[in-house]
Amino acid sequence: MNKIRVLYDVMNTMKAKEEVKGVLQVQVEKDQATILSLQNEFEKNLLTGKMKTKVTASLDYEGRIQGHHTEDAAPCPPERTHHDCLHHMHHFSSHRRRGLNEIFSKWTFALSLLNALQFEERAGKITMISLSANDLPEDIKKLFSERINHAGRRHDRGHELIKVISSIDHLDIKLSIFINPNYEVEKVVVTAGGSQLDAQDHQHDLKANAQLILIREDENDAS
Repeated sequence: MNKIRVLYDVMNTMKAKEEVKGVLQVQVEKDQATILSLQNEFEKNLLTGKMKTKVTASLDYEGRIQGHHTEDAAPCPPERTHHDCLHHMHHFSSHRRRGLNEIFSKWTFALSLLNALQFEERAGKITMISLSANDLPEDIKKLFSERINHAGRRHDRGHELIKVISSIDHLDIKLSIFINPNYEVEKVVVTAGGSQLDAQDHQHDLKANAQLILIREDENDAS
C-alpha cells in the first residue's frame, strides 16, 4: 500500500467537503480517577465558516470540581480570512530567516512521522492508519518532548492541567485514524499515558483518551 497516495486521496476527499459534523470526546485519568471529561458536538460549514457547538465538560483537579455546558453558533468574520493570510505571510517571511538547519529539522520530523505510520486493512474495507511515539527515532522523541515541555512553560500561570501533561515522564502516545473505502475519515482515536512525580516525589499514573467521530453526509441525511 502506497502511504503517500492514500494520504493524498484522504486529504483531497476531506478538502472537498462543504460541511463537517461530529463528536469529540476526551477523558483524562490520574491514578484511575477521572480528572477531565469533555464532549463537544460540533457542526461546521467549511464554505461560510459558520460553526455550531454543544460542549459539556467536567474538571476535577486537586479536589476542585468545575462543570461547564455551552451551546454556541458563531459565524466566521469576513476579516478573519484576511487576518489569517497576513499572519501566514509574516510567518513565512520569518521562517526564511531562521536558516536551513531548522527547515531541514522540520522536514526530518515530518518524514520520520511518515516512515513510522502503519497501514492496516480492517473488516468492512476500513483502513486504519496508526502511529506510536515508541516507533519514532530517539532524536524525534526528544524533539517531541521538548515541544510539550515548552507548552507547559508557556502556561505557568494558566491552566494547571497543561502543566501536569508537560511534566509527564516516559509519555507514550498512540494515534489511530480510520478511513472508509471512499477515503473519508470516520474516526480518530488518540491515547496517551505516562507517570508523574509530584512535589513530594510521589508517583502518579496519568492516562488520556480522545476520540473524534465524524458523521458522513449520507448518515446525516438518513437521520
